[in-house]
Amino acid sequence: MSQAQRDYEGNYNINGKKYKSITTVIKEECSHMALDVWKERTPNWPMIGRKARIYGTLMHLQFQQRLSDIRMDLPCEIEYEDWAEDPDICAELEGRMEQWLKLDIKMEKTNLMEHTIVIERHDDKGDVQSAGTLDYYGPADGMMTLLDWKSSKRPQKSHKIQLSAYYLGLIAEGRKVDWGVIAYVRRGSAELVEMTPEEMQEGGEKFLELARRSYRKVNRQTDSNK
Repeated sequence: MSQAQRDYEGNYNINGKKYKSITTVIKEECSHMALDVWKERTPNWPMIGRKARIYGTLMHLQFQQRLSDIRMDLPCEIEYEDWAEDPDICAELEGRMEQWLKLDIKMEKTNLMEHTIVIERHDDKGDVQSAGTLDYYGPADGMMTLLDWKSSKRPQKSHKIQLSAYYLGLIAEGRKVDWGVIAYVRRGSAELVEMTPEEMQEGGEKFLELARRSYRKVNRQTDSNK
């Protein structure tokens, strides 16, 4: 069981220490140009974005429940009326499950689901103190696999960096990772983006660069507030 607790800013509080979330580091340090352009072209983007997040969250819960004997609870920030009264939700989730099953990945129930990892480095390159929660780690098609589900319309470079950060966390725990997979599952299609351990190690180094930059900013802000 994870000892992590997340605050409303997305930070993890683990054993009395605060860790900025992996997704927060990536969002803050990577370019937002494509997202900003989409927002300019989409006046009702807050509503569309929220609906997409709800659909994605419910999709994760659906897949995870299928692969785990542990009950998956709906996050407290999603209200009952956000999804129960949505006429499209059942068709949306059924469509995504159908697409996921078509990929026919053999996954076993002896696995880690919603597992929190920690990345902490203090060396001459700079400090890193970050944490995140991966979707799935366990056997898949006979290989020890790190997998992340996404509901995005298209693959993004930031998703590879995110998976690579999880890889670093698993390696720090002494776990073996043979295969990295980002599964993009939509109502009418699904595709896999695969990563080798070498690619995830390279992506992990890229994440560490972003995390060091983020950590320095936090320290500068803390010093200026003293």
